[in-house]
Amino acid sequence: MRALRVVFVVQGEGRGHMTQALALASILRDAGHEISRVMIGRSHHRTVPEYFLEAVGAPVLEFDAPVQVPGHDRRGVSVSRTVGDAVRRSPRFFRSAVRIAENVENADVVVNLMDLVAGVSRGLFPGQTPALAVGHNYLFLHRGLLDLPGPTRHRSAILAYTRATATRTDRKVALSFSPISTDPEHGLEVAPPLLRPGLDRLESRDRGYLLAYALNSGYGTSLMEWQRTSGAEVHCFVQGGGSALPRSAPGFHAHDLDANAFLERLAGCRAYVGSAGFESLCEAYFLGKPILAVPTEGQFEQTLNAWDAERCGIARAGSYDDLDDFWANPTIPDAEQVTEFRAWVARAPELLLEAVERTAHRDTNSVGETR
Repeated sequence: MRALRVVFVVQGEGRGHMTQALALASILRDAGHEISRVMIGRSHHRTVPEYFLEAVGAPVLEFDAPVQVPGHDRRGVSVSRTVGDAVRRSPRFFRSAVRIAENVENADVVVNLMDLVAGVSRGLFPGQTPALAVGHNYLFLHRGLLDLPGPTRHRSAILAYTRATATRTDRKVALSFSPISTDPEHGLEVAPPLLRPGLDRLESRDRGYLLAYALNSGYGTSLMEWQRTSGAEVHCFVQGGGSALPRSAPGFHAHDLDANAFLERLAGCRAYVGSAGFESLCEAYFLGKPILAVPTEGQFEQTLNAWDAERCGIARAGSYDDLDDFWANPTIPDAEQVTEFRAWVARAPELLLEAVERTAHRDTNSVGETR
């Protein structure tokens, strides 16, 4: 097969979609394909991490996109402020949709990692470039998962958003904690998590500390308060590191976002607590760590992530109020189940490469089917 020119469009909220982009870029390059451009939604509440810009290995273009605006306490997402911000900046989103359409028209295939503006662009300007949508949230469209938790209005909203990101795509690939059948009725194929290369080379040890990831600084402050009373050693990754938090007490270590440093700390922790982002949960489980998944307030998709992780035996879903019990009794994952999970993750390069190549050639067979 000739080398493909691939364009990525990446949702800039959270770090998980960037992790997926880095992993998929490595898979495609190893197969001889070219990542000709990466487009990523810009947030005025966060910056694109330097590690992503350095590691993705392609020109990166930022564009205006809807963002999740934190509340006044800098913890969860404020729905009213998020909607207000989107309304004020909506004219910019149309220009972003135009820009995306212009930058993908000469590609052989475009991969959309859960970006809404890319879906809108595809709806307004269909073009001729084949498109593939990749993300964990597509799993919640699966006919086998009809018992999703939460209020109907919340479920309906997140499923509508998820569908919109995949508007007029040729193929949708749902990343899953565990194998599950394809769902042709909804155009869904299922694949393993896309995790960063090198995770399998890390040696997992228990050095006695709690590792935490705080999406917003208010959660970092909550962790500091817990650490003062518990006396546990805590390493917390949060954008801005120590400058984003009040002065910490001895035993609390704040770190700015850094992919390699995070994985090194993850390999050495006793247990992990963080927002219910799909990739960080997968990374921690891959290394056999006890996990407390705390959905970010106002982000219902993280409630679904935490539910799915608990359903699959990956993590315990909860809140920071559960930290005392979790730290006193962290449940170590079953070694055999972790081995099975690692075997599932090992299939990601094969299945995702096949999905991209089949999309580029508009092959309508499902991934994994015999040619």
